[in-house]
Amino acid sequence: MELLLYTVLLVLVFALGATIGSFLNVLIYRLPRKEGFVSGRSYCPQCNHELKASDLVPVLSYLLLGRKCRYCKEPISPRYLQIECLTGALALVSYLAFLPPAAFLLDLGSVDLFALTAKEAGLMAAWLPFDLAAYTGAAAAFFMVFFVLCLLVVVTFIDIDTMEIPNSLSIWIACLGLLSFAFGPTVLLPWYDHLIGAVCVSVPMFLIAFLKPGAFGLGDVKLIAAAGLFLGWQLTLTAMFIAILIGGSYGIFLLATRKKGRKEHFAFGPAICIGIALSIFAGQRIIEWYVGFF
Repeated sequence: MELLLYTVLLVLVFALGATIGSFLNVLIYRLPRKEGFVSGRSYCPQCNHELKASDLVPVLSYLLLGRKCRYCKEPISPRYLQIECLTGALALVSYLAFLPPAAFLLDLGSVDLFALTAKEAGLMAAWLPFDLAAYTGAAAAFFMVFFVLCLLVVVTFIDIDTMEIPNSLSIWIACLGLLSFAFGPTVLLPWYDHLIGAVCVSVPMFLIAFLKPGAFGLGDVKLIAAAGLFLGWQLTLTAMFIAILIGGSYGIFLLATRKKGRKEHFAFGPAICIGIALSIFAGQRIIEWYVGFF
């Protein structure tokens, strides 16, 4: 029974992530077009017909509608499903990485939380099977990391589409970086570690872009500077190392398949985003593995 409850919880986490992924699809479509996203109903980009709530159920609507718009019958891009599933998976990975494992729910499974009196609820910390302060910190880390990952998803697909990274997205990541001074997964780092992270890669990138125009976009520079505030300098260097490996490999592939010429540019932002995400979850292990060679 407890295992079933925990499985349901994980499914709900994925569903919540997929729902947020549906909103990210709106951001990816509207931000480059300077359209508002706070108000206004969603609409089909092909026929502009306003969509109903039943058309917007994450994952399920795409499948049940046969991958076509209900109104104009034009195919719905599979990207919508991909982003919803990706965001759901990121929510699940973030939850498993930062919040207590199954033992948390197994111990609470025998307690009817809704039947607790106010006095009993106030004394919960005395018998909870984990450190309440530690759990609160872990929950903050989960939400902050997932928020950053959502922003990285939006950055990735907008950069693929437009070769530009909106400043607003980097500003949001920078704000989360400032919050990470007091909350989040890098809270134990000294404040100057965050500040060094903001400049240790972005300044060399800016100089390279200045000396050799087109080597890097200023959007890439701003993105890695904002992420550096969140990660600290060690994880920022790791993120950039991963980004160079991924971006370089992709560039070689484009040249080998003649999809791009030597002087043509491609979006480097997605490689940076992947590097940042991998550094969040595995950066410290990568650093330890690398140091182990020396």
